[in-house]
Amino acid sequence: MKMSRSLSFGFYILCVLMLASAAFGQRTTRHKLRPATAASAADASADMVQLDTIVAPEPRMLGVNGYDKPLRSRRETFFVTNNSDAELASIAFTITYYDTSRRMLHKVSHHVPVRVPASETRQVSIKSWDTQFAFYHVRSPLPRGTVQASPYEVAISVDTVFVVR
Repeated sequence: MKMSRSLSFGFYILCVLMLASAAFGQRTTRHKLRPATAASAADASADMVQLDTIVAPEPRMLGVNGYDKPLRSRRETFFVTNNSDAELASIAFTITYYDTSRRMLHKVSHHVPVRVPASETRQVSIKSWDTQFAFYHVRSPLPRGTVQASPYEVAISVDTVFVVR
């Protein structure tokens, strides 16, 4: 009987201490913050790049090739070639993933900032859709000793191109 009273008393003390510590919350105010001046806001807007948007660009304007994603890779990479006379600032594209029987496995859209000057090529890298590391691109090498892995194909379509004015 005495033991249960001391345990319940200890439990109450513990609860009171926990509630008291929760009452003293974290300080969330930030010191030494200053509002932006009008001059710095004007400088920031002058540094902004003026963009033109081209929705559904002509196929010859932009080349996408060299897709690669090995079996245990966390990234997918491919190359973007700018065949236009203007510099590209970013692209929006959709990747559709198919198994070898042309059944759709997955479809995802991305908007990636990538500077590509006229008539040049740049590599683009995105996070892989294959979080389980169970798939590999059909043209990527299959690691030795791999027993279970599924090959897949991709179709990349460029939805929008953002061109620097």
